[in-house]
Amino acid sequence: MTDKPKVLVVDDDLELLSIMKKFLEMKKVNVVVEEKGGSVEAILKKESFDLIILDVVLPDVNGIEILKVVKSKYPDQKVIVMTAMLSIENTISALREGAVEYLLKPFSSMEYIWTVIEEYL
Repeated sequence: MTDKPKVLVVDDDLELLSIMKKFLEMKKVNVVVEEKGGSVEAILKKESFDLIILDVVLPDVNGIEILKVVKSKYPDQKVIVMTAMLSIENTISALREGAVEYLLKPFSSMEYIWTVIEEYL
Protein backbone atom coordinates (compact mmCIF):
# COMPACT_ATOMS: atom_id res chain seq x y z
CA MET A 1 0.00 0.00 0.00
CA THR A 2 1.43 3.40 -0.95
CA ASP A 3 1.14 6.51 1.16
CA LYS A 4 -1.23 9.23 0.07
CA PRO A 5 0.53 12.16 -1.58
CA LYS A 6 0.91 15.25 0.57
CA VAL A 7 0.30 18.80 -0.67
CA LEU A 8 0.81 22.19 0.98
CA VAL A 9 -1.51 24.93 -0.32
CA VAL A 10 -0.57 28.52 0.54
CA ASP A 11 -3.11 31.27 -0.20
CA ASP A 12 -4.71 34.10 1.74
CA ASP A 13 -8.12 33.37 0.17
CA LEU A 14 -9.74 31.27 2.90
CA GLU A 15 -12.63 30.21 0.67
CA LEU A 16 -10.24 28.90 -1.98
CA LEU A 17 -8.19 27.10 0.68
CA SER A 18 -11.33 25.39 1.96
CA ILE A 19 -12.47 24.37 -1.53
CA MET A 20 -9.04 23.06 -2.52
CA LYS A 21 -8.64 21.16 0.75
CA LYS A 22 -12.01 19.42 0.38
CA PHE A 23 -11.46 18.69 -3.31
CA LEU A 24 -7.95 17.28 -2.87
CA GLU A 25 -9.02 15.18 0.11
CA MET A 26 -11.72 13.66 -2.11
CA LYS A 27 -8.86 12.73 -4.48
CA LYS A 28 -7.12 10.94 -1.60
CA VAL A 29 -4.47 13.61 -1.03
CA ASN A 30 -3.26 14.70 2.41
CA VAL A 31 -3.57 18.49 2.45
CA VAL A 32 -2.08 21.14 4.69
CA VAL A 33 -3.36 24.68 4.14
CA GLU A 34 -1.67 27.91 5.21
CA GLU A 35 -2.73 31.52 4.69
CA LYS A 36 0.59 33.19 5.53
CA GLY A 37 3.58 32.84 3.26
CA GLY A 38 5.95 33.61 6.09
CA SER A 39 4.99 30.30 7.74
CA VAL A 40 6.11 28.12 4.83
CA GLU A 41 9.74 27.78 5.88
CA ALA A 42 8.80 26.66 9.41
CA ILE A 43 6.29 24.16 8.03
CA LEU A 44 8.90 22.67 5.69
CA LYS A 45 11.31 22.19 8.59
CA LYS A 46 8.73 19.91 10.23
CA GLU A 47 7.07 18.22 7.24
CA SER A 48 7.85 17.25 3.67
CA PHE A 49 5.44 17.56 0.77
CA ASP A 50 5.11 16.00 -2.66
CA LEU A 51 3.91 19.35 -3.98
CA ILE A 52 3.45 22.96 -2.85
CA ILE A 53 0.76 25.13 -4.44
CA LEU A 54 1.70 28.74 -3.77
CA ASP A 55 -0.10 32.02 -4.39
CA VAL A 56 2.06 34.92 -5.60
CA VAL A 57 0.17 37.71 -3.85
CA LEU A 58 0.12 37.15 -0.10
CA PRO A 59 -0.36 39.79 2.61
CA ASP A 60 2.91 39.16 4.42
CA VAL A 61 5.42 38.17 1.71
CA ASN A 62 5.60 37.82 -2.07
CA GLY A 63 5.12 34.25 -3.27
CA ILE A 64 8.07 34.51 -5.67
CA GLU A 65 10.31 35.26 -2.67
CA ILE A 66 8.94 32.19 -0.90
CA LEU A 67 9.60 30.14 -4.03
CA LYS A 68 13.25 31.32 -4.07
CA VAL A 69 13.77 30.31 -0.43
CA VAL A 70 12.05 26.94 -0.90
CA LYS A 71 14.06 26.07 -4.02
CA SER A 72 17.35 27.18 -2.42
CA LYS A 73 16.80 24.91 0.60
CA TYR A 74 14.84 22.11 -1.08
CA PRO A 75 15.93 22.11 -4.75
CA ASP A 76 13.87 19.02 -5.63
CA GLN A 77 10.64 20.43 -4.16
CA LYS A 78 7.92 20.75 -6.79
CA VAL A 79 6.04 24.06 -6.61
CA ILE A 80 3.03 25.24 -8.61
CA VAL A 81 2.60 28.99 -8.50
CA MET A 82 -0.87 30.53 -8.88
CA THR A 83 -2.16 34.08 -9.05
CA ALA A 84 -5.15 36.19 -9.95
CA MET A 85 -2.81 38.99 -11.05
CA LEU A 86 -1.35 37.95 -14.40
CA SER A 87 2.05 39.49 -14.95
CA ILE A 88 4.58 38.44 -17.56
CA GLU A 89 7.38 39.45 -15.16
CA ASN A 90 6.01 37.24 -12.36
CA THR A 91 5.43 34.36 -14.75
CA ILE A 92 9.00 34.50 -16.02
CA SER A 93 10.39 34.94 -12.49
CA ALA A 94 8.42 31.98 -11.14
CA LEU A 95 9.51 29.68 -13.93
CA ARG A 96 13.14 30.83 -13.70
CA GLU A 97 13.09 30.22 -9.96
CA GLY A 98 11.93 26.65 -10.50
CA ALA A 99 8.14 26.58 -10.44
CA VAL A 100 6.82 23.60 -12.40
CA GLU A 101 3.61 25.43 -13.42
CA TYR A 102 2.12 28.91 -13.29
CA LEU A 103 -1.69 28.97 -13.02
CA LEU A 104 -4.12 31.86 -13.35
CA LYS A 105 -7.02 32.19 -10.90
CA PRO A 106 -9.94 31.90 -10.91
CA PHE A 107 -9.72 28.33 -12.11
CA SER A 108 -12.10 27.18 -14.82
CA SER A 109 -12.78 24.02 -12.81
CA MET A 110 -11.25 22.02 -10.01
CA GLU A 111 -11.06 19.01 -12.32
CA TYR A 112 -8.78 21.01 -14.63
CA ILE A 113 -6.58 21.93 -11.67
CA TRP A 114 -6.53 18.27 -10.67
CA THR A 115 -5.09 17.28 -14.06
CA VAL A 116 -2.24 19.74 -13.48
CA ILE A 117 -1.66 18.72 -9.85
CA GLU A 118 -1.84 14.99 -10.56
CA GLU A 119 1.00 15.31 -13.07
CA TYR A 120 3.39 16.27 -10.24
CA LEU A 121 2.31 13.80 -7.56
